[in-house]
Amino acid sequence: MSRYLSGGGAVDGMLAALGHVLLREDRDFHTIQAIETAFRQYSLLADRQRGIHVLIAGARYLAAHAPTVRSQEQTFQIARRLSRSERLYEESSPRTV
Repeated sequence: MSRYLSGGGAVDGMLAALGHVLLREDRDFHTIQAIETAFRQYSLLADRQRGIHVLIAGARYLAAHAPTVRSQEQTFQIARRLSRSERLYEESSPRTV
């Protein structure tokens, strides 16, 4: 992202892509607020380079709070096991040597 924007890439396209990811991931209020703030800060900064840093920070925040496919599957499996009243974890007995 940094290389793209620093190399003269279209900021509008990057903002649209971040907005799309934000909506696709069905984020919570705080994540939406963080990205909206990054967009607003970028528009208020006269220095393009400083603005790029703000957008990168927003993108990193979004990435850190977006679940991976693996974690979504784990969440589903846990929810399914709980709905069936299954145990999530079994305590193992200590080994004797």
